[in-house]
Amino acid sequence: MTVTCASSADKIMQAATELFASNNFDATSIKDISKLSGVNSALISYYFGGKKNLYQEVLNNQSVLFLDLIEQVNKQKLSAIMKLHLYTKEVALIQMQRPMQVHLIYRELLTPSGFCTNFVQSRLYKIHQFLFDLVSEGIEEGCIKSSVQPTYVAFTIESIIVFFFLTQNFVRELGSFSKDNENEYLENALNSYLDSIAK
Repeated sequence: MTVTCASSADKIMQAATELFASNNFDATSIKDISKLSGVNSALISYYFGGKKNLYQEVLNNQSVLFLDLIEQVNKQKLSAIMKLHLYTKEVALIQMQRPMQVHLIYRELLTPSGFCTNFVQSRLYKIHQFLFDLVSEGIEEGCIKSSVQPTYVAFTIESIIVFFFLTQNFVRELGSFSKDNENEYLENALNSYLDSIAK
């Protein structure tokens, strides 16, 4: 039996992700990260070049989940509308599995730290462009209504997901559903919207 131990860099990343997700950038100190990770604080600068670079690396790790998903969806031999359904199902699953980490990206959108703006925007643009392209493809295929505007559809899908996760505690009470059913609720909300634009 082989036992693998997380490297110091991995421990720092895990601790930083947890702390940045629970708090904002300013409220998380190098000392906090060092304490939670059990790694000497000097190694944070050694591996990541300081707290700002570490924060950007944490954001990068979260955005990679979505960029990898886009790549996987694009490889599927499905119609554009089915790719949209697959994407919304998988993105809901990612966010249900990592709700606090995903909030990092949303927080950076709502209250930017100032030094990751271009970084976050470039990742979000790729997601928006992916959705835009799928809708455009769906219109050409004839499986999505020609009257819809691809950019509006992309923004609407993104907005449904972001709004749900920023307000999920309130939505849970309003919708009278349990935490165990949140993934199904979000999927159904997204699918209802996609069904409304499908031919």
